[in-house]
Amino acid sequence: MRVMPVIKNLTEPEMEQFHSYLEAKLGRLAPVLESHYPDEDAVKVDARIRKHERHSAFELELVINMPHGKFISKETKHSITEVLDLTTDRLETQMNKHFKKLIRE
Repeated sequence: MRVMPVIKNLTEPEMEQFHSYLEAKLGRLAPVLESHYPDEDAVKVDARIRKHERHSAFELELVINMPHGKFISKETKHSITEVLDLTTDRLETQMNKHFKKLIRE
């Protein structure tokens, strides 16, 4: 799984928090993805985070590109951890439905 973060308007401590928490949250998704796609280059994750200066909110879009699908989750919240929690939970739900459907076919 290749992770490509795009960061806009974050301070240095916010960037460090984002990177460490993103790594932890994607660690939950990694076993499922690696069991279906063992090749490291088969799955690409785009993580685009942006801090809105006016509202002090964080907007995160996570996109997972796989050979058999593309999953997108986008959320805006006032903390980095909250926005990462919501987007990864949504992606996990989408992927579980997708893989269950693939197994049935």
